[in-house]
Amino acid sequence: MNHLTRHDHAAALRLLAGLEAATSSPQRFAVAAANAVAHFVPSEFCTLSVDDLATGRRSIVGSPANASPNAEPGRAITLPLWTDGRTLASLVLNRRGQDFGERDRERLRLLQPHLAFLYRVACRARPARRAEPAPIAPARPRAWPDALTPREREVVRWLAHGKTDAEIAALLGTSPRTVHKHLEHVYVKLGVETRTAAVMRALAVRLP
Repeated sequence: MNHLTRHDHAAALRLLAGLEAATSSPQRFAVAAANAVAHFVPSEFCTLSVDDLATGRRSIVGSPANASPNAEPGRAITLPLWTDGRTLASLVLNRRGQDFGERDRERLRLLQPHLAFLYRVACRARPARRAEPAPIAPARPRAWPDALTPREREVVRWLAHGKTDAEIAALLGTSPRTVHKHLEHVYVKLGVETRTAAVMRALAVRLP
């Protein structure tokens, strides 16, 4: 059952747009993402953890000041962002009292692919400082596809404002069928399957 509302999707878009400016380094992204996600899915604290899968050693990157290394049993949830088979980077949310519910998990799943992309961007942006735990930077992600035409970008821009196909058609002086065709091309070029995912990718994949 899907518990997400239009408000959830709008809040997710705002969160991702705000994190774009924090991808200049893994440390900066970790702090910004931990704080933003802890508000999006209410938590006492959230950290970005980098785990060595062979040794079990964990490094906390950008740990908020109020973070505790010991979460109350049954009150923690992990959101994997990236792995190369040897190292796993995840956001770890901790909450005292009420456990995380299905709606919390759905909200995190909504963010996951886009946070993962931004994390990869942050890893390749700048080498980590010596004092910081250094996550292994994954392969360079695909940039924003230049193949999107100006009209397709226009359609996505109106889509981000919550417009329907019919409303976008009226704004652009075309037919809803044409708008639908533009969206089909956008989905293929962005590698997504839904309107919401297209908007999120459009906001998240703005590389220099």
